[in-house]
Amino acid sequence: MTFKAIHYSKISQSEVAECGAEKTKVRWLITKDDGAAHFAMRIFEMAPGGHSPHHSHKWEHEVFILDGECSVVCGDQRRKVGPGYVVFIPPNTVHHFRNEKPEVLRFLCLVPHHR
Repeated sequence: MTFKAIHYSKISQSEVAECGAEKTKVRWLITKDDGAAHFAMRIFEMAPGGHSPHHSHKWEHEVFILDGECSVVCGDQRRKVGPGYVVFIPPNTVHHFRNEKPEVLRFLCLVPHHR
């Protein structure tokens, strides 16, 4: 295992390339390459009007909202969330995040490697 301590802004950022994503960027903060055996940690930045695709997959998400506000749709539920909120997206559940505010939305998202 390798010890890692780096400011997140020093990690490269890229546009989310998934079909249906708009105005959303990601930085992969901690990955298998860092020695993390089970989970990857990512930070997303979503510009005003941005959103993730409406999708589902076999793995869960654990999300922590850092800055901004958004709507989260998970299955048949919709919630408005902001700084300090935690969001759990269960496996195989259709979901998306949408930034409807004029500020940038930033959130941490952890996913298992076995996805």
